[in-house]
Amino acid sequence: MSAANGASGAAVPPRPVALRPRLSVVVATYNRVDLIQRLLGQFARQTLPASDFEVVVVDDGSREPAAPHLEKLTLPFSLRVETQANAGAAAARHRGVIAARGEVVLITDDDMQVAEDFLAKHLARHPRGSRNVVIGSIRPDPAISNMPLFERWYAWLNNRIAASMSGPKRRAHGWQLFTGNVSFRREDYVAAGGFDKSLGQSEDIELGLRLEKAGCRFEFCTEAYVLHGSDHTSFEKWLKRANRYGVFDIRVAAKHPDVPQVSPWRYLFEMNPLARPLLAAVVMAPEATRPVTHVVMGWARLADKVGLQKAAFAGTSVSYVMEYLRGARTEAGSLSKAARHVARFAFTSGKPGQVLKLAKALKDDAVQVASSEYGQPGVKAVAAMVLTSDGYRVLALQRLREAARGLGIPLGNHALRVAQTAVLGVEIGKDVELGSGVYFVHSLGTVVGGDAKVGNRVRFYGNNTVGTAKDDGYPVIEDDVWVGAGARILGPITVGARSRIGANAVVLQDIPPDSVAVGIPARIIPRKDVDGE
Repeated sequence: MSAANGASGAAVPPRPVALRPRLSVVVATYNRVDLIQRLLGQFARQTLPASDFEVVVVDDGSREPAAPHLEKLTLPFSLRVETQANAGAAAARHRGVIAARGEVVLITDDDMQVAEDFLAKHLARHPRGSRNVVIGSIRPDPAISNMPLFERWYAWLNNRIAASMSGPKRRAHGWQLFTGNVSFRREDYVAAGGFDKSLGQSEDIELGLRLEKAGCRFEFCTEAYVLHGSDHTSFEKWLKRANRYGVFDIRVAAKHPDVPQVSPWRYLFEMNPLARPLLAAVVMAPEATRPVTHVVMGWARLADKVGLQKAAFAGTSVSYVMEYLRGARTEAGSLSKAARHVARFAFTSGKPGQVLKLAKALKDDAVQVASSEYGQPGVKAVAAMVLTSDGYRVLALQRLREAARGLGIPLGNHALRVAQTAVLGVEIGKDVELGSGVYFVHSLGTVVGGDAKVGNRVRFYGNNTVGTAKDDGYPVIEDDVWVGAGARILGPITVGARSRIGANAVVLQDIPPDSVAVGIPARIIPRKDVDGE
């Protein structure tokens, strides 16, 4: 951006240009000149050196262009303003990321406020060579008590989402990505294809799913927070936004049918049983039930006035989901099509689906473990393996644990975990994800803790530990990795696909795919026999 004269007529000194910044901040703005100037002022006070970052603002067709106002600002960092005709938030953010020059890109919104260490906190979570996606927290503005009920409910919802990702035994996922506060490698964004600009809402979640499927690791950082103070005051606009989310989440679910967390129909099974008849009525008669949504919200406002906050938020949740499902029902088309969507979800992700999923997992595990143990997956090999292999019994109990968790059977997961440990000598945490055909050659003494994620066809040769080093997270082990006897894999690291971990090695850093790790601490060398044993 070229220098310009300020309002007083004095020349604004040329703004510095960071040729190769470590971090690029991308902010899309629309009709919020005052708020974007406030945010840029806070970026000017960051503890991260100004030479280490740049800011790219994309004006998405504001009625009053932002560029003339921003050109008057004297800022210590490199600022570029891109201006486009109104095309939506996804298109604006995509343009900003493509224009960015930093290795790491951070996206936030124009109505946020940030602390002085905000950028430094994000950048610290992106060590060289990592493929992290870092989701920061969204905290309510101190003036939250003066906001409408639906905005206070949104702040409460953000707190719940943050709680679901916080702590050493929890991990963020792609469907939890939100563009109000997230950072990632620009290279990963481009490789994944960027935001789907056809989506008017939920483009952030959809991008998150593709990044996770591409192998990126998701982290939640409580300390890298923003303050959100909304200027939304219209209840009708809030309802319209809920409706749009329902419309576009149908499209996201169609692109990712393997991820039940993005299906709009999940609410019919997950919401409080007392609310489900209202939600079902919306799906059956979306227009006829529209007045009921307003009645429920009126009840929520009344509860709010008399100090019953929990009841007020519950009513607001029901109102939101009713309008959300109204949008989903509109996008689905006819009632018969919506019913087919609901039935498909029930039998693939609901309780009936848990039983089918269990049967399929047991079959797939049997075939793959038989291939590992006997070299071929014939009927006799599979039968022998099921009857004699402790490695398969570990997996079978693990699949039963997953089914118990999915079916909501009280203490089922815990009881089966105790049996798994006592009988087979392997301890697997209650939130661990095991891929298909994981082969415990010798199960005795093996511990896989917390919420570690183990890919398909991984081999453990016994007395292994997969856990946390400093209570700061658990490993991800990608497909076809072999873990030698006595090896330890510790901390929030990723072991790349097809790698080999030597006996008694202690792995404390990321291992690239097709590598060998040996020693204490492990040193990394490339595999020379990638196609061999």
